[in-house]
Amino acid sequence: DLHSFPTRRSSDLFVMVVVATNQAARDQGQRAGALVRVAARVLGGGGGGKDDVAQGGGQDAGALDAALEAVAHELGA
Repeated sequence: DLHSFPTRRSSDLFVMVVVATNQAARDQGQRAGALVRVAARVLGGGGGGKDDVAQGGGQDAGALDAALEAVAHELGA
């Protein structure tokens, strides 16, 4: 499942994305850090992490659906 968590930062909306992968996903070449960077780029931000869990985000909350679609595309869905 793909989830996002909008949070407040001062007066701006900042969308955070957290990606976690299990061993089966990693065995298929899916890395959480790479996937979170895909979403964060679309959101106008950045992120990273390890192969099993990563976080990132950006300030373009209007691009949330596009960010989740980009991750789904990366996963081949």
